[in-house]
Amino acid sequence: MKFATIGTGWIVKEFLDAAKEFAELEYTICYSRKYETAAKFLSEINYINTKIITDLNELAKSDCDFVYVASPNGLHYEQAKLLLNSYKNVILEKPATFKTAEIMELKDLANKNKVILMEATKSVHIDEIAILEDFIKNNNVNSAVFNLNQYSSRMRDVKNEVFNSVFDFNLGKGSSFDLNVYPVELAIKLFGKVKDVKAANLRLKNKVGILNHSILVHNNGIITSITCSKNNSQSINSQIFAEDKNIEIKNITSIDEFTINNSILRVAPLNIKISKSNTMWYEIKDFLNLIINNDFEKMNYWLDITIETIRVLEIIENIN
Repeated sequence: MKFATIGTGWIVKEFLDAAKEFAELEYTICYSRKYETAAKFLSEINYINTKIITDLNELAKSDCDFVYVASPNGLHYEQAKLLLNSYKNVILEKPATFKTAEIMELKDLANKNKVILMEATKSVHIDEIAILEDFIKNNNVNSAVFNLNQYSSRMRDVKNEVFNSVFDFNLGKGSSFDLNVYPVELAIKLFGKVKDVKAANLRLKNKVGILNHSILVHNNGIITSITCSKNNSQSINSQIFAEDKNIEIKNITSIDEFTINNSILRVAPLNIKISKSNTMWYEIKDFLNLIINNDFEKMNYWLDITIETIRVLEIIENIN
């Protein structure tokens, strides 16, 4: 199965590293606006036989079976729309879009053209998430606290009022979308749709979010409290609460390790680690299964989670 990439950042390298474990995949095309950028990128990762394309329309007309889109967030919608209209399967880096109407349009387009579309959010695709879902099903879960505070390597530029793509209002939208998508999407995957949202945001001078505090009330009554920022670092984990039990999640972006605790029974905490060090492996596995099995029912299940996530992120973004 031939595939192409859009983007030359670290996340594409991570995707390619995970893709190496799938013998059926062949990396045939690297798209970049500048030839020199793609050439440097391919040289660094030692892919000498991958073709470089600098025209999106040429990519859309190519013979690749799917495209991994990892361009700046604000370009996702138009690029995915072009590719879906050209009957390409698309795995779209998070956040899929900035607007609910855009991701709903892309979903309709994928179903109409019988091609697969999936958002690449690592945390919701790991196999071990079934353990979390089983815990929630069999215990009286009432609330969760999700913390995601990652001090950005670009804060020096931000403090000098230099706003690159991640902190650009049209391309990245800072913490509000680029980072907050992780806890919000995980909350929706685990606890379901949201009926009420409360939020407070701190913004940079260009109106882009740098810190978001939000409270989500799910349809089933579970309350998720989220703290997300790109201007802080953290030393505490996230937790799901179920009366005398709780789950402690070490890394909310990948859920590579979590612990089940019981405060009443005198049993040792159950520590669970995922089997794959590169968690993008799980999302590639799920995406390929959708393509191979023409599984549009499962595709729409994942896209409905994405749509609800973008809807909630829009609400948070539009508060103060």
